Amino acid sequence: MRIAVGQFGQETNTFNPVETDLDAFERFGLSIGSELVASAGNGGMGGFARVAQARGGVELVPLVRARCSAGGRVSRTAFDTIVAHLGDQLRAAGVVDAVYLELHGAMALSDHDDAEGIVLQLVRDMVGPDVRVVASLDHHAHVTQAMVDAADLLVAHRSQPHDPHHTGEQTAVALFRVVDEGFLPTTALRKAPMITHQEQFLTSKPPMKTWFALAREMEQQPGVLTVSTFPMQPWLDVEAGGWAALVVTDGDPQLAAELAGALISTAWELRHDFMVRESVPVEEAVRRVKSAASGVVVLSDTGDSVLGGATGDSNIILAELLRQQVHGMVLVPLVDPPAVVRAAEAGEGAIVDFELGRALDPAWGDPLRVTAEVVKVTDGRIRGVGTDDVVDMGISALLRVGDVLVAVSQHRGLGGVHPEIWAHYGVDASLAKCAVVKTAGNFQWFASMASEVIRVDTPGHTQSQVAEFEWGRFPRPAFPLDAGAHLSG
Repeated sequence: MRIAVGQFGQETNTFNPVETDLDAFERFGLSIGSELVASAGNGGMGGFARVAQARGGVELVPLVRARCSAGGRVSRTAFDTIVAHLGDQLRAAGVVDAVYLELHGAMALSDHDDAEGIVLQLVRDMVGPDVRVVASLDHHAHVTQAMVDAADLLVAHRSQPHDPHHTGEQTAVALFRVVDEGFLPTTALRKAPMITHQEQFLTSKPPMKTWFALAREMEQQPGVLTVSTFPMQPWLDVEAGGWAALVVTDGDPQLAAELAGALISTAWELRHDFMVRESVPVEEAVRRVKSAASGVVVLSDTGDSVLGGATGDSNIILAELLRQQVHGMVLVPLVDPPAVVRAAEAGEGAIVDFELGRALDPAWGDPLRVTAEVVKVTDGRIRGVGTDDVVDMGISALLRVGDVLVAVSQHRGLGGVHPEIWAHYGVDASLAKCAVVKTAGNFQWFASMASEVIRVDTPGHTQSQVAEFEWGRFPRPAFPLDAGAHLSG
């Protein structure tokens, strides 16, 4: 059995005005053909390959691997270039029995909302109706009917924090059940007109745990192949947006529709629980840091989550840490290309006046004037930050402002979410009093050293106040944007 495999993923934040170009994909590693095998890592393709190898009798034919950090809409030039590589490799692959793609599901283009729908339809058109086309998706995907129509199977992550390797495994298991047991995949998609903030996205506790657990129960029913829940990421203003439930059965459209309907009804019933806020004002968060006795206090910059597609240049928490004069080592990541240039020109050991932050999107505030020591200048390339991949933050520098260490980078990278990022600068994060992370949910890499995680209510491209964004394309009425929102059907 020959299976063509590839990856094309980016999570779009349509409120971020900085377009994602081809360079963003190349910095994370754009692999074509045989190059892909060495870069498969421990993500979805790695999980898919493990199951395929265990089954035996499978040849995996590499296509393209293209991924980058979350950000603004993807330029048409970048998309068309990568899709052209994908098409060339698929044609060169010859006859295949199936195609597996590791996608995100929430990639939007500068001129089109449904990038994955285009990709899956391209593949379907090239291989024809008899070749199985399957894809694994992030569960924050924007699932469309076009995606469902073009694919035989779509399988989502089952946890937050995500486990892409496991999702790849589950996709392979489902595909081989179709191939080996003669399952006839029949899919039902149901959607709810709702968009909620990120603060209740973790699946370790209700309400998200409740919803995802129901999906796992449904998968135990006879004739059910896979069940996927999609709490769509909250910063995607697109047509046909909304939370989704996807059920695949063995040739039973009625069962698929009933289960998908029950799942989406449960999400709707829990909608107010999903809107419970846990974040606190920045002043309160920093006061709690000052009073903390021991351990690393992790401050989550909810409004500037680079893992949610924000620009990473917010200086709000940094300014408050300096204003309240927090003592003890404090770690703050910041995307600031001009500051990096200034630091590199001055050199290590120099004392320099900087204007930090707001370099990419000044709409959310002004730069912060500080005098800082340039501690270290690096190339910003880090291996092993949560994956086997190299994360390229661009030219980077470590600045010292009193007890605060600011890691300024040319590109977004991963927003300080992993201690290894600080080790890159020669800093042991476990010795810090406080570490700012530009994410609202991916705290797992600090778990062993964190005494407390505090979500900070900050404004920005990923803020929790979803109703304050200017929504122009999202279907209306929708919860919580409109009083008259309701679940139809």
